[in-house]
Amino acid sequence: MDMEKSRQQLIDRLTENYADYRAELLLKDRQELIDGADRIAKTAEVFQYFTQHHPTEPEVAYFLQFQNPLEVAADHWASCEFELDALGAVMADTADKAEDLTLYPLAADAPERKPDGLQKFVDVDLETILPQIMAQKTAFHQKDLSYALDAMRQGIATDDPAKRNFVVIFRENGVDSLNERDMFIAGTRGYNLCQYYHRHTREPVLAYSVELTGDGSNGLRGNLYQQDQHQMAVFAERTASPYTHVAVTFYSGKTVRVPEKEYNYETIPNLKYHYGDILDTRNEADDESVVQGALHREHERRERIPRGHIAVHVQELEEARIQTEADRLAAALQSMTEPNTPDKTHFMAEVSPYFLPLASQDDMYRLFEKVREQVKQPMYIAQAEGKQGQYFFMRREERAQEQTSKPSIKGQLAAKPVLGDQPAAKTKSREVR
Repeated sequence: MDMEKSRQQLIDRLTENYADYRAELLLKDRQELIDGADRIAKTAEVFQYFTQHHPTEPEVAYFLQFQNPLEVAADHWASCEFELDALGAVMADTADKAEDLTLYPLAADAPERKPDGLQKFVDVDLETILPQIMAQKTAFHQKDLSYALDAMRQGIATDDPAKRNFVVIFRENGVDSLNERDMFIAGTRGYNLCQYYHRHTREPVLAYSVELTGDGSNGLRGNLYQQDQHQMAVFAERTASPYTHVAVTFYSGKTVRVPEKEYNYETIPNLKYHYGDILDTRNEADDESVVQGALHREHERRERIPRGHIAVHVQELEEARIQTEADRLAAALQSMTEPNTPDKTHFMAEVSPYFLPLASQDDMYRLFEKVREQVKQPMYIAQAEGKQGQYFFMRREERAQEQTSKPSIKGQLAAKPVLGDQPAAKTKSREVR
């Protein structure tokens, strides 16, 4: 490998190691951070050395062998009592001795990472694209999206990052818009919803981080980042700070901090009585630096996501929607052992009530072709007697022909022989000589 490419590979791995290290620090309490201040400083010095100096060829070759070269280098630097200008000598000596190969995990032993397929879409027209995404997932309560867009229109008119970053979740029965900052404050609505979609439902949702750009003069525009609902929830749970207060700002200009457990529909009228109508609210965490650190880490991660084309992405969502329903219907028809229509003459499977409201005539044609291709039997779509919705029907006789057309090898071996199948038995010659 070219030395410059190897050097860049080492820098990239160190950068990832350092980002993970900083994320772990966010989980520690203040006392742990104070006690580990020297190690934190040493690790920062090592990272600075590798990224701002020019590692030698032996150093690059040696440290690339490790999954976490930052940890290896920081351990050696922490055990020395030299000044910072001696760090280069320590690294050169470490690479020369090569004593760590049995002490730390090697890069060659790391499991291969599979790409998660997530993409980012830069500077998109949110008022056009978000409804197109919703049309591939949300069958009911589509008006929810209008509330999310209203919040974004308010946010784009401010400079407050907390009001310019959202997470939008499209599900079959509606759309949820979460304040991104609140996702890292444990106990808020945003945090609880994020955890709900991770722990308490099997429904696959479409989740996107939305970062507003511009001032709204060119319309509602922003960057979209695909999210994995489970990875997002796990990271939020690891890094969130507890929910403590609500800062309530009134039109009079006064701001009152209320303990979060005391801010509810029963206490709000009393607050309005004393201070007037509410202009804005802001959830507060036990440690805002933890929240900001988590947001910074999340923004760094998503900026590394490969860039995609939003029109292609919407087409892929459409194809996946139809293919998923076709797979479900084909599996349902193929798993039936007895006809399930009232007259017991047909096998039938219902098209999902979440698919039909989103389906065009062309979608239904494509669905029919995909199901027929998998089942490989004549079928038709119709409405079942006494039922709403659309159903795929397959005649009992056609399934029977499929089952009897070619007996299995096991069945042939187990079948009893038919008279005349066996060859005549050989008899011994009784001729007397």
